[in-house]
Amino acid sequence: MSVHIIGGGIAGLCSAWYLQKAGFEVSVIDKGGLTDGCSFGNAGMIVPSHFIPMAAPGVIAQGIRWMFDSKSPFYIKPRLDLDLAQWLWAFYRSCTRENVQRAMPVLRDYHQLSKALFREFAQTEGFDFDFETKGLLMLCKNPKTLREEAEAAEKAHDLGIETQVLNAAGVQLLEPGIRLEAEGGVFYPGDAHLYSNKFMSQLHAALIRQGVAFHSGKTVEGLVAEKGKVSAIALSGGETLAVEQVVLAAGSWSAKLIRQLGIRLLLQDGKGYSITLEQPPLRPSIPTILMEARVAVTPMGQDLRIGGTLEISNLSSRINTSRLEGILEAVPKYYPDLAPETPALDTVWHGFRPCTPDGLPYMGRSARFSNLIFATGHAMMGLSLGPATGKLVSEIFQDKTPSIGMELFRPERFG
Repeated sequence: MSVHIIGGGIAGLCSAWYLQKAGFEVSVIDKGGLTDGCSFGNAGMIVPSHFIPMAAPGVIAQGIRWMFDSKSPFYIKPRLDLDLAQWLWAFYRSCTRENVQRAMPVLRDYHQLSKALFREFAQTEGFDFDFETKGLLMLCKNPKTLREEAEAAEKAHDLGIETQVLNAAGVQLLEPGIRLEAEGGVFYPGDAHLYSNKFMSQLHAALIRQGVAFHSGKTVEGLVAEKGKVSAIALSGGETLAVEQVVLAAGSWSAKLIRQLGIRLLLQDGKGYSITLEQPPLRPSIPTILMEARVAVTPMGQDLRIGGTLEISNLSSRINTSRLEGILEAVPKYYPDLAPETPALDTVWHGFRPCTPDGLPYMGRSARFSNLIFATGHAMMGLSLGPATGKLVSEIFQDKTPSIGMELFRPERFG
């Protein structure tokens, strides 16, 4: 049986990996050259610590405060747009304790499965992507933030996730090689990280060796459906591919593609930025999130990646220099001896994270088209959840019991 995967990000490539291993004939379609995208420029963190979905109580109030700060971690580009209005309303309705309580154990299992699969990749011939389990430090500048993170640590402990709540001296002991200025932090020893560019390049190369076909530089212009199935994919240049099975893993572009089939997928792009410092003379050794600034700092091999911002921009490719400055100016507030300079704009990476209203991905078989499976909407967690996403997609095609519960991920739950 053949499977066509729309999207060459980590969800698409990991789906190709596990489907090929299960004996399927696999093709991947991607409009880029498989050398960029969110899976390449992100923070490279594997985070079982991130078990609380983005749609949580208190998020809206904080987001409104951030909207009035040009350098804040969050921004929505003002526009009259029905899709955005519907997304915001659904987000508002999803920010409840009940939804968070249901989601937490499922997200924990999802991340932990993915971490185990990343470890398998790291032990596979042809892969060497600087995978390390050094944990993750949530670094806090003020007491209020530290109290909030300590409360999250209690929830983590209840879920069986190891945590350490540390004062200023405690976080400095974790990083003896660089000076810190912080009230304290929460350390999650079980988190991991990797060099995402290396992993994606090596996975792509491995798939080619295994016979997976790639249609790179091809834009999907439309989907053709008849009798409850997707029958063909129309590509740029007038090419049409007949299909048996389809995986929609097109990230922030998924909603536009699927709308042609009468499915309204509530999805917004969450643009983020990152810079990579090559072999800097000074850097932290443990991946860190600067909590008040929502900036991620990750050692990758001998390099250092700094990234942040969630900007709902309607897929704008413009670099918002104020947001970029906000990311860079935050770093020396926590690491006084580390002050990255503003780089040339053409060296700044940006990517679009597909965000759902409830902070949970769209995963599973379509209720309307029997040969269509969704694998999108993972927001900032796409890399962390990539291998598990691929394994789940493979299990769905094989009619196996999924490795984790997937009821909360139903693709058409907002329809």
